[in-house]
Amino acid sequence: MTEAKETSQGLMEMKVLQQSQQDTLIYTVYGMDCPGCEGGLEKQVNKIPAVKESNAFWMKQELIVITKKDSVLDIEDLKKRVKKANFTLDIEKKVKEK
Repeated sequence: MTEAKETSQGLMEMKVLQQSQQDTLIYTVYGMDCPGCEGGLEKQVNKIPAVKESNAFWMKQELIVITKKDSVLDIEDLKKRVKKANFTLDIEKKVKEK
């Protein structure tokens, strides 16, 4: 989206407005076998600077990651955090935009 306005010298000034966006990313995580696993995984994933919130579901073997606005999730950092929680991340993700 762009916005145009006239300056004091009569020139048109173009200003680019970037829309803030956050993504909801869904990953499959293997190795969760109880509700306690969810909390351990979420605790690790929430330490990533780009992550606003994460929710793990052991019965679905699913991890939902919501990124902060205008942030990019580093997949290597995510892999490291999932591994630190003793689980395996499937990097094929489904993306929902909000």
